[in-house]
Amino acid sequence: MPANTDDEFISASEIEFVRRGRTSSVDPALIEKLSRLPKGKAYAIKALALDPTDPDYKTNKNRVSATIRSACKSAGLPDYSVRWSPAGVPQVVR
Repeated sequence: MPANTDDEFISASEIEFVRRGRTSSVDPALIEKLSRLPKGKAYAIKALALDPTDPDYKTNKNRVSATIRSACKSAGLPDYSVRWSPAGVPQVVR
């Protein structure tokens, strides 16, 4: 492969890049509720419940779990886990 004559060495402070993904759009009310979750308690997020019989359940479960993890990070929760009820309700356990 021939060398491109437009190539050049630049300073690391001059690099340009595009961030991956899109901007998070986590509900501020969810972040507020999670920030008040005491240790030893759980929060069932019924508003984000999914239908386990839906063919896209696994995909949607991953999407909702990612949203919850992002909200927990924004709420400053260092230790938590996301568990799903048999009815498809996500629950954050601290």
